[in-house]
Formats: sequence, structure tokens, C-alpha cells
Amino acid sequence: MQIENSVAFVSGANRGVGAQFVQSLLERGARKVYAAARNVEALATRDRHDPRVIPVTLDITDAAQVAQAASLAGDTTLLINNAGINRLDRLVRARDVDAARAEMEVNYFGTLRMCRAFEPALIAHGGAIVNMLSILARVALPAMGSLCASKAAALRLTEGVRAELAAHNVRVLGVLPGAIDTEMSRDFPPPKLSVAEVVAAALDALDGGPDEVYVGAMAQGIAAGLAADRQALQAQFASYL
Repeated sequence: MQIENSVAFVSGANRGVGAQFVQSLLERGARKVYAAARNVEALATRDRHDPRVIPVTLDITDAAQVAQAASLAGDTTLLINNAGINRLDRLVRARDVDAARAEMEVNYFGTLRMCRAFEPALIAHGGAIVNMLSILARVALPAMGSLCASKAAALRLTEGVRAELAAHNVRVLGVLPGAIDTEMSRDFPPPKLSVAEVVAAALDALDGGPDEVYVGAMAQGIAAGLAADRQALQAQFASYL
């Protein structure tokens, strides 16, 4: 699909990748961008003062807020599910036993709730969905075990929604970057991708690119390693405690 003249809805738009999505969509000629966040006052000042930007208060774990957002943004042609959390915790020896549930509520159930709510608008307009995932959807990093599980669930979700909506000409992309230079990956060692690089790859893929977008050498290397010898690559990652 073309970004120019599109109407986009971006969740988690107040910082990092989400803020970059808003900026890049505007630069590429989007007609309107709904910038959604739990705290819209934290949106980038430049974006908040652009007349094409519509701030939306949204917690994607709140069903009522999601329904209200979908009703407000019924002209959406591009849904970017960017909101996510990383509690930086393990699975069995978790510091916070509720971390896994919180990550699933946002990264899986919240994304599912958004896809369901915006489905009518996207079908009506022949639109697209971009789900921001992670290469950790495909391999387990024990230090972030519960995040990996939630992203793996979101990858299966993405594949299922893609299959359901294909007959309605709605594209569904999964973006699987390596570590990005944001607060969420603060404890992950460099090198890290810039937010601009990740967003550019995601938006470029909408114009005839692949449905699964592996951004950066790390993500591409892991994907190749899984294809060559899945067990060996998983064993390598198992040592990162």
C-alpha cells in the first residue's frame, strides 16, 4: 500500500519506535496520523502541533478504550500495533512472577484486541496491519524469557490474522528486528539498530515487500541460523542467562 494520503493509527506513539513511526509517516505524506499512547502529553512536541496528528489516549489492555479508539478512527487504512512492554525477566526464576502475565496482556492480548477492533475499517478501506514484534519471537533468550514467549505468541497471532484477512485484501506484516536502541532494550549489549532504520524497513515493506520483515544483521543472521541448524542456534542462545 502507499503511505501517501493514508490514514494511520499508531499505538505506543509517545516515544522510541512509535514516535518515529509518527514522524516518518508524516514525512512520507500520510494524510492523517492517530498517535495513541497512555499519556498523550508525552507525544513529541513537533508531532502534537502538526494538524495531521490526532492524539488518542489509549491503553491497549483496556477493552473500552480500544473500542472507543476504533470508533474514533474509523477511517484508518494502516494500523501499526507498536505498543509493547518488556519486563526484562526470566520464566522460572522470575524476579516478578506477574511479569509474564503483564507481557502477554500487552504484547499478545492487546495486539489481538486492536486487530479485532480495527478489522471493519481495514476491510472497508483495503488497508494493512503492521505488528511490531522482535527476532526474539523466534528464539528464546533466557534473560528475557517471558518477553520471548509473548512475542512468539504475537508472531503466531500475526500469521493467523494474515490468513484470515487475506481474502479481504488486507495485508498483515510482522516486523522482527534485532535489538533497537530504545529504553526497552537498555540492558541488551550493542550494536543496536536505530529507530529510524527499523521504521524505514517496516514502511518500505508495505510497498511490495515481504510479509515478515527481518531488520538488521542480527535478525537476519538468527533467521538464517534457524533455517540451517535450529537446535544449535537455540543452544547458543540458551547460554545467555
